Amino acid sequence: MAVWDDIKKQHKKVRKKGFKAMASYFWDYYKVPTAVIIIIALFSFYLIRDMASNLPYGFYAMMINSTMHPDGEVIGEDFAGYAGIDTSSYNVLIDTNQTLSTSSYNTYDVSTQERIMAITAAGDLDVMIADQSVFEQYARNSYMTDLRDLMSEDELKKYDGYIYYVDGAILKAIEDGTYEQASSENTADNESQGSQDDPSVAGSNSAATDETISDEEISYMLGISSPSSIVSEDAFVLPDPDSMEDPVPVGIILSDTAFMQSTNTYAGSVPIFGIIGNSSRTDLAIKFLEYLNEYVPSEG
Repeated sequence: MAVWDDIKKQHKKVRKKGFKAMASYFWDYYKVPTAVIIIIALFSFYLIRDMASNLPYGFYAMMINSTMHPDGEVIGEDFAGYAGIDTSSYNVLIDTNQTLSTSSYNTYDVSTQERIMAITAAGDLDVMIADQSVFEQYARNSYMTDLRDLMSEDELKKYDGYIYYVDGAILKAIEDGTYEQASSENTADNESQGSQDDPSVAGSNSAATDETISDEEISYMLGISSPSSIVSEDAFVLPDPDSMEDPVPVGIILSDTAFMQSTNTYAGSVPIFGIIGNSSRTDLAIKFLEYLNEYVPSEG
């Protein structure tokens, strides 16, 4: 009790000396616990704020290798209004800043690929838009949905001349490993024929076959038809479904859509739209395709 009484006496003395004395006394004796309390309060505030702003995805599209990099946040807000998505409950993300090379991989390319794999595995990614080099790679690795599963024959027919096909027979061969094997056998046959024509190179060809992998074999393993960087608009060739054993529509060419014509997002290349196979928001993915076709630039 004596200690407590002494503390009360000290408080009375300080109060008689005025506000500055009280503030000084408080700072001398309570600055450490006060600082701890403030830090905890600030941490709690920012944690709650971040949790509140970390909304689940209502839609997620990725535009890879775009040349103009439009403001994805503005596009996301505009599409949310178009599709009626409640942005107070869901996050709409249109990522326009990703780039990826399919010819010479660097650290950034590996990071981008890992990101795509992660968000796809989590079921977050709904739509991928990319130039032919990237789109073909992911289409051949079965990332894209068969559009016939999502659109009626009449709905798909609206995009005649703009549909991007891949050969389902090749997809199946890549999946079960026979495509790479057949490619290797073809390469070996060609080398064997070359050795017969010129015996002097037989030994060197055998060594190369054992120790090296050709660019062609690497491209087959990646699921692309040839080593390539971004395919320019002039070099683009729309795959012919009549030349395929099992043509599967997996993409829509966007070059003539209102959005691309207005924004020049893929100036110099051909953007291809695809819906990710494990997306649970395919209705919004179709809505996004409609949005790109019907896009009206905002005033100002």
